[in-house]
Amino acid sequence: MSEKATLYAGFHCTTIRPPMGIDVPGYFSPRYAEGFITDLHLRATAFVCGEQKAIIFSCEAVGIRTDAFNVIKKKIAERCDMDENAVYINCIHSHTSYRITLPADDDLSADAIFKRRLQQQFADCAQFAFEDLKPCTVKIASGEAKNVGFIRRYRMADGTCKTNPGIGNPDVVSFEGEQDNSLQLIRFVREGGKEIVMAAFSTHADVIGGAKFCADWPGYLVDYINGAFQGDVEAMTILKAEGDTNHVNAFWPKGTARKGVDIAKRMARILAGEALKIYDSAVDVPAEKIAFFTDDLQIGKNAYDPADVPTAEAIRAIYLEKGNFAPELKEFKMGVPEALRIMANLKRPEFFHIRMHALQLGNIAFVGIPGEPFTSIGRAITEASKMDMTIVTACTNGHEGYFPDYPAFAEDGYESKWTPFASNCGEILISGGLDMINKMEKM
Repeated sequence: MSEKATLYAGFHCTTIRPPMGIDVPGYFSPRYAEGFITDLHLRATAFVCGEQKAIIFSCEAVGIRTDAFNVIKKKIAERCDMDENAVYINCIHSHTSYRITLPADDDLSADAIFKRRLQQQFADCAQFAFEDLKPCTVKIASGEAKNVGFIRRYRMADGTCKTNPGIGNPDVVSFEGEQDNSLQLIRFVREGGKEIVMAAFSTHADVIGGAKFCADWPGYLVDYINGAFQGDVEAMTILKAEGDTNHVNAFWPKGTARKGVDIAKRMARILAGEALKIYDSAVDVPAEKIAFFTDDLQIGKNAYDPADVPTAEAIRAIYLEKGNFAPELKEFKMGVPEALRIMANLKRPEFFHIRMHALQLGNIAFVGIPGEPFTSIGRAITEASKMDMTIVTACTNGHEGYFPDYPAFAEDGYESKWTPFASNCGEILISGGLDMINKMEKM
């Protein structure tokens, strides 16, 4: 290995065991944990180059609230003697996992005890990853994996746009958007240690269903990559911009299965197959630098008609008393997500303050968005970047909601009705992401 390889990388994986009975988030109806299909994991790759340190986590959770991230990053920074802005936590957004939140000080429930313990596990995982440092070179490759994810917004025969209109719906005309089928691969080839492989892809991890914990397709992808190399590599899944995607194609025949372990494993096999296909074509890229950036953005609120407030208030009351499937809700044209958003925005300040994070490893850029941006937002940043590889990640260092692109706000659809953010949120994220990349390019 060349003596010029001054980047060091270390890895650690921790198993996370949430208690039974806690909430399994991801839907508008409660689910309570009743078992495990797979273990859930927290994986970390730590980096040192000269005086700089950084760490990237892949966490098998549905998301992390910003206030919880702020506490956890401080614990990691103190434990590992590093800048807290160099902590990068990407959640794979499995809908059969847990949400990382801050429990109330007086909360002694099993969930609260678990969340406090989780803060310690993040710090432990970071410490052990830094203790595993080995000099490394970096290789990158890009491929394409089709028929894994699909845009979940569709143009209907009546001209409207609908999210998840149902498999085999005869009124579906076309996809409303473009799926990002790119698979991005980074290989950290370490001297005297296992190679670390990061595989980044874009689609919702909402395949399993039910109330048993499972890491969904991102977890199975790690298993298949590790298995293919018979334990000689350490793999991590990175979730890219995925706010308008899932694993369902409405053009499939009516009655096609859309949930279950077999489907998640099939998706993971396709992705793992593509990762193996491009693995040996990966090219060396410079990696003698670590830098990290933040951009504090101001985004307005999603507009609403004050005349709709009484209706939203009535819907919210029914939802809280009787749940998302109450028959009375069918009498309203307004859906529960829109009603909840209107009522919440009544109490929110005029502007949201959203922090984006970026991490530079040599000529590779990670741009983290604290929520679920549409794929078009991720592509806009990636395509304008001049870095050797740019990966725009969802659910990173916070989870504040959906970030649709501008055209979505003129349409029907779940995401634009549910998001608290104004219609220019996508443009603001793109501008913020490119500003950070421009700083990288000038260094």
